[in-house]
Amino acid sequence: MLYLLFVTIQIALDLSLGLLTTAAVKTVLGVASVAILDALCGVDLGVVSWAIVATPFIVTALATSISLGLGMDQKVASKVKETFALSPYPSKETDDVTVTMSSPKKEGDEYPFSTSSPL
Repeated sequence: MLYLLFVTIQIALDLSLGLLTTAAVKTVLGVASVAILDALCGVDLGVVSWAIVATPFIVTALATSISLGLGMDQKVASKVKETFALSPYPSKETDDVTVTMSSPKKEGDEYPFSTSSPL
């Protein structure tokens, strides 16, 4: 049931951004995944079910820790220029939301979004 909550939140986020195709695919795959996990728990394989759910989170945490420990974020940041633009209305053809990041051009400039500006 915990995984069902996780999938529901992901689907709600996609729907709030207007990503209907992505939400539909996640709904189908989420229901199938919940059914498989529930079946595993039903035959006393709850440990296997928890391993299936927890493995992606553990691998992501390890990969992030290793990359930060090796300083990969600084190496990438020195070579990549980021810009920021958020389109709340995805294109109907691509079903995408464009998110890019940029820093202020000179010291004292404001970031595109600050804590005092409402979104």
